[in-house]
Amino acid sequence: MAYDLKNVFYIDQQFDIASGTAAGSETGKTLDISSYIDPVATNRSTGVGLAIYKVHFDWSDTTGNTTIDDGEKGGGRAAVIVGDLGYTGTTATVAMNDFTLSNSNQNLVASQDFFGPLYGGASASPGMVQELKIQMPSMEVPYVAVRDTLNLVWGQALTAQTTTANISVRLEVAQIKLGAAVLNQLLRTQTV
Repeated sequence: MAYDLKNVFYIDQQFDIASGTAAGSETGKTLDISSYIDPVATNRSTGVGLAIYKVHFDWSDTTGNTTIDDGEKGGGRAAVIVGDLGYTGTTATVAMNDFTLSNSNQNLVASQDFFGPLYGGASASPGMVQELKIQMPSMEVPYVAVRDTLNLVWGQALTAQTTTANISVRLEVAQIKLGAAVLNQLLRTQTV
């Protein structure tokens, strides 16, 4: 499928990161994509996957209408991960294995680090929010999901969250047909 107006559409997810979220914890929420995929090759030997071309992360106050509080001392990593991680459609805290939010996880679609204006004892006035892209798919080489679950995950850094904030993600996606060999390879690699 071409990356164009005819084929690409958006899906999104968001949740609040509570004030006092413990350092070193992971919070997430599931996004059900089962209606966009068909991981079973039919008699024509094709299935359907969800190509993820771009991922846009955003941090804001809980209304989603203004910037994050300038007194925020927390930071962490936001990620979109394919597969069942134990999250549900309601925000939950699930203990994750080491390196789940790192590039060494083949199910990591995209990730970005965020640091509040006062992270690490910074005293700038006004403080500067820092966002550092870690991994993103591309228009040329999208991440193709064939499992029915995507997860928006927040991994809290070693400093606890000091204000309640909102994290949201928008994905630019398209449904694509997959041959049996490619589909089987993706199914094998997208296991938790």
